[in-house]
Amino acid sequence: MAISFKTDIVPLFTSVDVEHTSRLEVPLDDHAYMSQPDNATGVYDQVSKGTMPPSASGEQPWSEDKVQLFKKWMDGGYAP
Repeated sequence: MAISFKTDIVPLFTSVDVEHTSRLEVPLDDHAYMSQPDNATGVYDQVSKGTMPPSASGEQPWSEDKVQLFKKWMDGGYAP
């Protein structure tokens, strides 16, 4: 089954993530934005390195399972 942005990827981001990054003009919950390879790769780089969410946020870094799900979504063609 294809990985869906709406049902599989958006839930990976907390409301705090979405709120904070939207201030930086990075709408994590917007498929049109996130389906752009450069944008998705930038987010992937951050979550795979554990720099997003930032440690000061009090949120835990993504598990390897979450990182891999995001990567599979990218590799699968950014399905909505």
